[in-house]
Amino acid sequence: MKRSIAFVLVFLSVLFTLSCSSKASKEEQLLEELSNLDKTTIYERAEALYQDKKYTEARQLFSFVYDSFPNDPLGHKAALRVADTYAAKTDVTNLTEARLRYRDFANRYPNDPDRDYALLMVGHTFSARKMRADRDLSPIRESLDAYQQLGNLYPNSRYAGEAQDRMGGLEELLAEHEWLVATYYYRNKRWIGAKWRLEYIQENYPDYKKIAAVNDRISAIQSKLDEAEARYKKLVEERTKKIED
Repeated sequence: MKRSIAFVLVFLSVLFTLSCSSKASKEEQLLEELSNLDKTTIYERAEALYQDKKYTEARQLFSFVYDSFPNDPLGHKAALRVADTYAAKTDVTNLTEARLRYRDFANRYPNDPDRDYALLMVGHTFSARKMRADRDLSPIRESLDAYQQLGNLYPNSRYAGEAQDRMGGLEELLAEHEWLVATYYYRNKRWIGAKWRLEYIQENYPDYKKIAAVNDRISAIQSKLDEAEARYKKLVEERTKKIED
């Protein structure tokens, strides 16, 4: 039995070694092949792979171009394309990796002509997954911040319009969150809290799709507050009169 176990372990070890050796051999072959090509050819090959949705293979070539020519304009483009290969996937892990790379690019190359694109994609990586007004708002705010930064720094960017459109949708979600909270307060007759939330919507999200309902509810709450104040004044007057009598 011991010999059988030992044999299995040795066999698995040999397989692992051969697998690693084979992988290393393939990488060496790839590096040797790429070393004989110019950067433009490698980039074009990577781009073709990307268009065919072969993101892992494309990433290898884009990474080679960036690692080999980090200060070259084509190297910069390759760095963004590496981030794009991650952003093409919509799971949390890939989107997080893409976001880190876009943000790093925007910070590392403040004068690069594609910095506006990097900022746009930072926003996209936050808003790529479905967001709801009744859940964690931090991704919404982070995405909004990235789009606002793009708009502030590059108002004439070709991506400014897209960023503005995305901001509208995100602000709608933030306004909806305030509406949900205000509705909770309203149903529990917490008039002041509800009114404050609704007035916040009025001031900050005037284009909210339910703004008419917001205005109506503020009026209704104000009426209730006025009635309550009138009852209070009447009660005070009645008690004051009793005391005087």
